[in-house]
Amino acid sequence: MTGPRGGRAAVVSWCMFDFANSAWTTLIVTVAYSVYFCEVVVNAEDNLGDQLWGQATFVAMLLVALTSPVIGALADGSGRRKFFLIASTLQTVLVTYLLFWVGPGDVAAGMILFVIGLIGFEVGYVFYNAFLPDVSTPATIGRVSGWGWSVGYIGGLLAAIACRPLLAGELKDPAGAIDMASVGGYQWTFVVVASFYLLVALPAFWFLKETPPQSPVQRTREYFTLGFRRVAQTLRHLRQYRETGKFVLASLFFNDGITTVISFSAIYATVTFGFTGTDLVNLFIVLNVVAFPGSLVAGYVADRIGAKRTILATLVLWVGVVIVGAAAQNRAMFWIMACGAAIGMGSTQAVGRSFMAQLSPPDRETEFFGFYVLSGKFASMFGPLVFGMISHATGNQRIAVLSLLPFFLVGIAILASVDAVRGVREAGRPT
Repeated sequence: MTGPRGGRAAVVSWCMFDFANSAWTTLIVTVAYSVYFCEVVVNAEDNLGDQLWGQATFVAMLLVALTSPVIGALADGSGRRKFFLIASTLQTVLVTYLLFWVGPGDVAAGMILFVIGLIGFEVGYVFYNAFLPDVSTPATIGRVSGWGWSVGYIGGLLAAIACRPLLAGELKDPAGAIDMASVGGYQWTFVVVASFYLLVALPAFWFLKETPPQSPVQRTREYFTLGFRRVAQTLRHLRQYRETGKFVLASLFFNDGITTVISFSAIYATVTFGFTGTDLVNLFIVLNVVAFPGSLVAGYVADRIGAKRTILATLVLWVGVVIVGAAAQNRAMFWIMACGAAIGMGSTQAVGRSFMAQLSPPDRETEFFGFYVLSGKFASMFGPLVFGMISHATGNQRIAVLSLLPFFLVGIAILASVDAVRGVREAGRPT
């Protein structure tokens, strides 16, 4: 089944973009670079790497939060969503190539490049998500979103398998000295990820079709004027979309928790449970396999029982994941927690994306997704920052894991108050 613009090729290429950028989240944010940064670039024994990693994520998310609504409104007014999608993708790809030259002690360079890359990645998601209503129909939006997340996990899986030989070596020997041969393997992983991301994203650059803006703008100066004006208008008129606002507020909390899990899961496995590079790759290969059916099934469940109920169910799962993760005393319990997180990660984010599309007024999807990103990323600054600070201050990552619990509980409470039918009607979408 295809969407109204671009046919089946647009649907497939939209999903393939998720296939492409999942390699970046799997290997740069989670498995490889996060651990490389803490163990090699920082190389401190007091969990200082956790704090610096949290600070880098904080800065990146702050800049994304401050710019994404304006960029989204600008893209809607200019009719150049695809241009911004391509530009932000190339920004992340270039920075990922440059990570090859980050070595021991290059803390500032390692943080700056990661911040620039993460900004490009997250801003690109504003434009990518805004194409969802164009490649689906009201009846299929949940499953198409689920397809994208599911295909993304396959991309992360294949990228992890491809990089497994490069990550096989131990970054440190038994005496704690850095093994430069293993460092080289990690650095070549960054090159593989950048190449994978670029090549697999190309179909989206070609096949996605632009929705013509209702009021085209011709001059660059007017793009920025329009961007700021539309953001101001949205803030003034947000009362018209009260249910949308409540969902955005709920996502502000639960996405913060999810972002922190993504940012620190490999670091937690390495420091607290002694996972090696090979262990981490094997772990995330399994987790991508587990996450694939989770996100796919969630899309169909959302189309059947509603997005709100589906998201609430996944958030209850997240509460269990956090409790088990903090209490786990062995690798078996960690694996149980990790598999639960994999199911929750894909399902919560896939259904949340489709729900936001349903709650966004037609012809302003990019602007509203900008606010969706604003909420999620503005909050996502704090989860990693708090985790890193608690880990460094206490020297105990289990206590830091428990700091995630309030994010999911508050998200559940706010989401429970959302009237989904009213919200879709307010947005002018078919019910």
